[in-house]
Amino acid sequence: MTPIRHGLSGLEYFKKMIAGEFEPPPMLALLGMKLVEAEEGRVVFTATVEEKHYNGMGVAHGGFAATLLDSSLGCCINTLMPAGKRFTTLELKVNLTRPLTKEVGLVRCEATVVHVGGRTATSEGRIVDSRGKLYAHGTTTCIIVEERRGKLEP
Repeated sequence: MTPIRHGLSGLEYFKKMIAGEFEPPPMLALLGMKLVEAEEGRVVFTATVEEKHYNGMGVAHGGFAATLLDSSLGCCINTLMPAGKRFTTLELKVNLTRPLTKEVGLVRCEATVVHVGGRTATSEGRIVDSRGKLYAHGTTTCIIVEERRGKLEP
């Protein structure tokens, strides 16, 4: 696995991932999520719900939408982080508005930064289908941290 954007800004790292120069993190591959757009303060991920994402009620587990949102919400903040700065989620709020099933097809999760301060950052995002129908939306608050000096743990 590639070191976590060592020496790169968040946006540089994501541009290289989109170009195929870096492998996506294992969680994205596990859930079939793909980063397809990245610019300053904005990212778009796509995913297609499959039966392997279903819970016992025959729809995608809420954790699928939460993970798609969490990834998008954090990564849009990361696009504004220079090399040496990282962040971690402090709070995640997810609203599930309708069930995700395999019949929905490809969904997009677009997230944008609301605020970046000296220690915290916030963002908001939405999961929609190809027609723009809303399936979930959410917000996050992240804390910005400095990169550890010396060897980074994988």
